[in-house]
Amino acid sequence: MIKDEIGVFGIDDAPFNKNDKNCLIIGTYMRGNRIVDGVYFKKIEKDGLDSTEKIIKMVINGRHKTKIKVIFLDGITFGGFNIVNMYEIYELTGIPVVSIMEKEPNYEKIYSAIKKYFDDWRERIELIESLPKPKKINDNTSYIQNIGIDKNKVEDIIKKTRLRSKIPECLRLSHLIGRGFLDID
Repeated sequence: MIKDEIGVFGIDDAPFNKNDKNCLIIGTYMRGNRIVDGVYFKKIEKDGLDSTEKIIKMVINGRHKTKIKVIFLDGITFGGFNIVNMYEIYELTGIPVVSIMEKEPNYEKIYSAIKKYFDDWRERIELIESLPKPKKINDNTSYIQNIGIDKNKVEDIIKKTRLRSKIPECLRLSHLIGRGFLDID
């Protein structure tokens, strides 16, 4: 049985401009769907390859590491095409990792963009292809990629940790906090 106040950590990125060199990622730690216990920030390189490392540092150096039962990601790319290695996050934190997407990715379009803009496109595509293929979950509107935890348990945890949206509240709050940076002059 899943506790009402299960510890979950949601990570999303803040919006960025075309000419920005960096992007902010936001991690929100919550107990269940109502108690916010921590908000964390890290800068990543836009279109870089450092999001995995920064997420690991955010989790390991955070004061809630021992309480986090699942790390939720808003997709597998942050700051443009800064692709996350979910396996590495799981391996180095020991915490299951789940990526949530509203719709199934169009890999043909993604790979085309990666090939067009990146010299290291082979490595980026290999990383994407190494990750589990997205699976539709019971609400029939979201897709997940899960590592270290089975699909049924993920669905139960999502139900426990969301309020009125399809995603866990920790992820929704990280998204809202990130949007707040749009208006900073």
